[in-house]
Amino acid sequence: MMRNPRRALVAAALVLPLGLGACHTTATTTPATTPATAAPAPQDGPRKEILTPGGALFSTAIRSGGMIYLSGVIGRSADGDAGAATRQALQGVQSRLEAVGHSMADAIKCTVYMIDMEDYGAMNQVYTEFFPENPPARTAVAVRALPANAQVEVTCIAAVR
Repeated sequence: MMRNPRRALVAAALVLPLGLGACHTTATTTPATTPATAAPAPQDGPRKEILTPGGALFSTAIRSGGMIYLSGVIGRSADGDAGAATRQALQGVQSRLEAVGHSMADAIKCTVYMIDMEDYGAMNQVYTEFFPENPPARTAVAVRALPANAQVEVTCIAAVR
C-alpha cells in the first residue's frame, strides 16, 4: 500500500501506458495470443509496380496501392536563378507524371528541397504556376547540398485515378 497518493498517481501513470504497450506487443508478436479471427499476414509484403525504371540505384516512378511515388527531380540554373531551377525540377515532375498517364492535378504531396531558404519566394512564385488551384500538401526544406550542384529538388506522391 502506498502512503503518498501523489506517488500512487505517478506510478499508475507510468504503469498503465507501459502495460497497454506490453499487451499490444505480446498480442501482435506471440502467435499463441493472436485471436483465431485475425486476418492472415501478407505472405509476400507490399506490392509495387515499377512504372519507370531509373537505373541501378532507384526507380523514377513506382505505383503501390492507389499511389504513385516519384523519386526526386533536381533543378539547377547556371546563373543561380532559383525560379529557373524550380521550373526545371517541376517540369521534370510533370513529365514523369504524364509518362505514366497522370498529371500535376493528381499530386497529393510534394516536398521541395532548396539549398538556400532565401529562394523561398522565387520557388513559390514558380510553384504556383504548376499548381494554380487545389495545390497538393507541401513541405519545403533547406538542405546543405543537393546532388549534381542542383539548387532545388522536388519529390511528389500522386493519387492513382
